[in-house]
Amino acid sequence: MTMDFDSVSTVTVDSYSTLVDIGSQEAVLEAHVDGLDDAESVSQLWRAQYLQYSMIANDIDAYQPFWELIGQGLRYALEANGYDVPEATRDEIRRTVYEDELSIFDDVGDGIGRITDAGYEVYIVSNGSPEMLEHLVAAAGLGDVVTDAISADEVETYKPEAGIYEHAAERTNTPIGEILHASGGGMRDVWGAKHAGMSTAWVSRPGETLPTEELGPDPDVVIEGFHDLADRLE
Repeated sequence: MTMDFDSVSTVTVDSYSTLVDIGSQEAVLEAHVDGLDDAESVSQLWRAQYLQYSMIANDIDAYQPFWELIGQGLRYALEANGYDVPEATRDEIRRTVYEDELSIFDDVGDGIGRITDAGYEVYIVSNGSPEMLEHLVAAAGLGDVVTDAISADEVETYKPEAGIYEHAAERTNTPIGEILHASGGGMRDVWGAKHAGMSTAWVSRPGETLPTEELGPDPDVVIEGFHDLADRLE
């Protein structure tokens, strides 16, 4: 798998599962369910459900801020696993995971700093609401590193629709073919960015194991983290 890094002038990065370790939510959930197994089950369904809601919202013109979809997904996941959790407690879980105790991957701050030091502007492109992204940038110490954070809220369109990536190209004032979009977790975001015309890097950190996905195109490059990406761009 080869890529022409000389064609890249701007780097965009996903947020949750790329900068933030969403797997950390299992520890938060464990205090509200019966053990680790149930925490894992609720956590997996929670994320799958709110991502599903976001894609359905695109199709039926039912946009709601991502924060609301996360809350709806949590309620569904808890109820599906047999838990009737009060709304106030669900709000506490959501705030803890996505605001108070964000778990940032170790390579994020220094790795992205190296990319900006090499002369590239870096933008976050996320489904997250502007308020969520403010918390993320502060928690990750990226305020003086990333140029800006671009939210789906600006166009009321969620990934993987082409519109959010096209909007990112406009916001960064970069031809879409000169943007390299880096994303971890599943391949949905990689496929969406590539379909829209961006180059793509899939962030697959050492020790992570994800099932093979075959629906869409391969990423242009697979990286082990942001230091790896910096090595290739420098």
